[in-house]
Amino acid sequence: MYLESLRLINFRNYVRLDSQFAPGIIILHGDNAQGKTSFLEAVYYLSTATASHARHDRQLVHFDAADDLLSYAQLDATVHRNDGPQRATLTLAVQNNRSQKRIEWNGVAQRIYDYVGQINVVLFLPEDIDLIASGPNLRRRYLDSTISQIDSSYYRVLGEYDEVLTQRNAHLRALSEQGVRPKEAEALLEIWDDRLVEHGAFLTLRRQQVLARLDELANTIHGRLTNYREHLRLAYLPRIDLGHHASHQLSLDMGSGLLREGGILTLGEVMQRFRATLKRRRRDELARGMTLVGPHRDDVRFLVDGVDMTDYGSRGQQRTAALTLKLSEVAYIEEKRGDSPILLLDDVMSELDDHRRRDMATLLAQYEQVFLTTADLNNITPVLQAAARLIHVEQGNHREA
Repeated sequence: MYLESLRLINFRNYVRLDSQFAPGIIILHGDNAQGKTSFLEAVYYLSTATASHARHDRQLVHFDAADDLLSYAQLDATVHRNDGPQRATLTLAVQNNRSQKRIEWNGVAQRIYDYVGQINVVLFLPEDIDLIASGPNLRRRYLDSTISQIDSSYYRVLGEYDEVLTQRNAHLRALSEQGVRPKEAEALLEIWDDRLVEHGAFLTLRRQQVLARLDELANTIHGRLTNYREHLRLAYLPRIDLGHHASHQLSLDMGSGLLREGGILTLGEVMQRFRATLKRRRRDELARGMTLVGPHRDDVRFLVDGVDMTDYGSRGQQRTAALTLKLSEVAYIEEKRGDSPILLLDDVMSELDDHRRRDMATLLAQYEQVFLTTADLNNITPVLQAAARLIHVEQGNHREA
């Protein structure tokens, strides 16, 4: 898959941009705050219909246009997939500080649930080191975004789970304020428990399945990035009581917390354990007025030679682990879709040493299309520069270098 053309109107740094692209490596270079990252965000927005940087969609509208009473931004792209060229148009209208979004795929209006996954991209940002270093919320969001690109049912169930979780938490708060006892609360929460377990078990099982494969891919890719001096493994920690398995959730032999003798747990088994854990945590949930069990509280850990990178990894190790995860995502999407995603790398070379830059340049040559940004071309190896198309970005304008 590759981006063939992109037109931007009033998007971030860009008042207007019309560009054509071909497969291969495209290096966007120039000073900071000129539009390099905004360009990557535009391509990411075409894939997910959500912003990678902004908290609200209205922040995506160019600041000059945003001063108007009614402002808008538009992204229009042609993407070449295995099944031929496809066209996507996303229009964002902002009025009275409220935004509305319209999505079209080949000229036909789409709901976001149906659209996500049509264009596959993988984005790496400098702050993605926080995937390793910070709290579990970012890691859960990453998993959800990755799986949603290749599984539309996951995206739908995730939305349904969030709705059920909100309703169940509201009921728990009310029951807590009323002083209802755990035994009495069981019948009052039954319908919400049923729906939480139904949706939550599906999400948990799909996360485990995907992470198990990402673990295999990451182990190989990380070896190549570190000249096989380090070995990376991924561990999934679901907030479901797994009995004797719980003490082994960070074991390299386990790889994930949802394994049992004979293989991965079935959906029915996950639902059974989910329900049993809810029952055991009933008193705690009523005391705190919130749901303490489910995929909204899961975590992922990154182990290099058995050492947890979140707690003990150096910044360099954490950055390399995050980069490995993104490259594993590329391989996974291609494996599932039969088509390679577009790879977007923002300033990835600046914190790599010379050896890892050379290894990275070798890896990038195997991808169908890569957009790579840098503020300093000295961070890009001469071999990679010679193989790439160079575009200078200045004040939202592109010109061939």
